[in-house]
Amino acid sequence: MTQSVPRHLPTSRRRTAPDNPHVPTIGAQVPGGFVLNASIHYRRSVASAALLVSVAIALAGCGNAEPTLSPSSRPAITPAPTPVPTATPRPTPQLVKTVTLVASVTEPKAATPGGLTWAGIQSVATRIGAKSSYVEIAPDADMAPALETAAAGDAAVVVTVGPEASVAVAGAAAAHPATQFLEIGVVLPEGAPANVHGLVFDEAQAGYLAGFVAAAYATTGKIGMVGDVAADATTVNYGAGFKAGAAQAGAATTVSILAAGSSNAPETGRTTAATLFKGGSTVILAMPSLTGIGAMRDACGRKAMLVAVESDAWLTVPDVKPCLITSVLARYDAAVSSAVQALAGAKTLPRLVIMDVASGGMSLSELHIAAPAGFQTKLDAVLATLAGAAHSTAP
Repeated sequence: MTQSVPRHLPTSRRRTAPDNPHVPTIGAQVPGGFVLNASIHYRRSVASAALLVSVAIALAGCGNAEPTLSPSSRPAITPAPTPVPTATPRPTPQLVKTVTLVASVTEPKAATPGGLTWAGIQSVATRIGAKSSYVEIAPDADMAPALETAAAGDAAVVVTVGPEASVAVAGAAAAHPATQFLEIGVVLPEGAPANVHGLVFDEAQAGYLAGFVAAAYATTGKIGMVGDVAADATTVNYGAGFKAGAAQAGAATTVSILAAGSSNAPETGRTTAATLFKGGSTVILAMPSLTGIGAMRDACGRKAMLVAVESDAWLTVPDVKPCLITSVLARYDAAVSSAVQALAGAKTLPRLVIMDVASGGMSLSELHIAAPAGFQTKLDAVLATLAGAAHSTAP
């Protein structure tokens, strides 16, 4: 504890303490941390002054000049500062402790939606110090028990891929309102629980990039697309973007879009691709489905060039490598990583998150077939424009 400094006499009555190295000056600290009392020095100064006056009188009797006392120049005393207590910071609560993927991960894991999602979960979990786990579900199996177990944890995030899990997710989310659920590739219905978030990809933008590439490579001025179901939102979105991208390429390109009628019919996909090729289409876009795989294989067998969307066909359908120009990739890894990172940082995550080039959720694979002269520069300009365009999200 620091002793307070007492009030001192007026400056005119102060005197400088004798120049003695063993006598501390006023205001100096002595062992024990206390400040030396000024009254001690004041009494010594008075005694010294009396002695000097006596000497002066004696000298005056001898006819010598009277000495003059110099005023005190003792420095002012600065009180010791009062210690300011330092507040102990509170630990930041960990908002995400576990991230669990409940899905079916097919091969090759480096290119499929489930595999890419799992890679993104592992990456973000390492960054935020959370535990990551994967629960594999057999096709057509009941997902409710696995979702219930995953959602019961403290500060948990549960991730699913595709609409097959939506019903089970809704039930688990209602039972565990503190748990956050991420459904990738799902547009949430009205009335979905507030703790469920849909992460989707801008299919129209993906179709736009596919159309821009296809039109640039077409040797006949004709390109085609094999859709799944004509009225399906995915086919409609890709088709609208495909036409817009072809028009942006600047060439008078004819665009033909045919729907196979199903997403699980490879043979129908083959016959639909054959129809487009016979109509003059030299570059064909196919959907990321079994029907689309059948379409790509038939088109490649006829020496048509291909553009794929969502997954990297270079890895998922390796037998079409000789015909593949590029794949417009849906970055499932980036989508789940950014969403979990937002939750861990206490940021508000919209009910619907739309991933695109600007958000890092969409990109092009490398060009596997040599590009026409000047095309790479044009493509880079398009990608730069899309990267700078912010996409709106639903609250």
